[in-house]
Amino acid sequence: MARPIRPDEDDAVWEVCEDNGFVYKRRRRHLSSLVERLPADSAEERRRNHCLITIRDRYHRELEQWEDLSASLFCLASPPPEATSEAGTSSVASPPSFHLSPPAIDCLILELETQEATFRNISDLCNCVDLFCEAQEDRLTQSLLDLPIWGSPRALMRSLCH
Repeated sequence: MARPIRPDEDDAVWEVCEDNGFVYKRRRRHLSSLVERLPADSAEERRRNHCLITIRDRYHRELEQWEDLSASLFCLASPPPEATSEAGTSSVASPPSFHLSPPAIDCLILELETQEATFRNISDLCNCVDLFCEAQEDRLTQSLLDLPIWGSPRALMRSLCH
């Protein structure tokens, strides 16, 4: 038979806990016992913290580099401030237009045609290499299929015994 717990003993030693609808009593934990169980700063924990701080610093440096790059690109993309006219009003900014002379256009077309020919040559070389690799693979596969292990077990035993 279970013995009843005295009220003064109940308050000092036991506590009621509720865990997802499951109610139970457990011994009350004292703060001193919890402090004794806490791990002291170990060398592993210090090393881990040092590594995390190092990673954080690298991350911050990388963010600063990206922000600097973004700012410099934004400055390049934005048009320079317009000079004011003699009347004191700023002129309306017109979209930038590129004026290329016919010889410059011809040079660009010639450059594009050269690049296209280069790409075609590289593509042809890749096709030749693919054909060579496939032929080599076929030869290796055939040499493996010609091995005596694929024959009958008796022929295999004869070739191994000789």
